[in-house]
Formats: sequence, C-alpha cells, structure tokens
Amino acid sequence: MLKQLALRHALYPDLPSSGTISPRMPGTLHIFRLKPDPPQYQVNYNIGAASYVQVFDDAGVEEFLLHSSALPVSEVDALLRELRSSGHTTEALVELPEAHLGEMGFAESPSDE
Repeated sequence: MLKQLALRHALYPDLPSSGTISPRMPGTLHIFRLKPDPPQYQVNYNIGAASYVQVFDDAGVEEFLLHSSALPVSEVDALLRELRSSGHTTEALVELPEAHLGEMGFAESPSDE
C-alpha cells in the first residue's frame, strides 16, 4: 500500500496522498464495459459541466483506479467487483486534477449544452 501511495504521489503530486477526498470540487466516475472479450472499459469522469473520457483494457482500468483515483484500495476492490460482475459501476466524490486529465490520457467530451 505504501508503495502504491508513493507512486501515485510521484505521478500526480496534486492528489491527496492519504487516499481521502479533499474539499476541492470532486467529480463522478462512470465506468462501463464496452467489450467482453478481451475486456475493454470506458471511463467517463464528470466534473461540473465538463466531461472527460478514456478507454482502458482490464489491467489498465485496475491500474487507473488503484494509482490515479485517490480512492482507498477497499473501495477500488468493490468497484472492480461490481464492474466485472455487472458491466458498470459509478463512484461519486472522486477528485482527479482537471488540469492533468489530458496528461492522464483523458479526452474532453463534447458538452450537451
């Protein structure tokens, strides 16, 4: 666990290192399965009126949740179980640094407005 937190802090120094949500503006993660074999997942991150998207393989979505989401490992495990069993999951109050989403591989989605 300490190794994971150190890596996350090195890659994303703006994220809280404790794995807790800070009082800054959090967003919502919506993750759903695009393809079952090989597994492919789309991650949508909504913060305010902005929306970002990225596609991951099975290992990539697990790595993203463990190292970039600042969620506790127990919560990541629960999200992955739900995702793999039902094909979708949602988590509110997730803080990703909006200024670094592009560096993390996310693309901004067009707004409905």
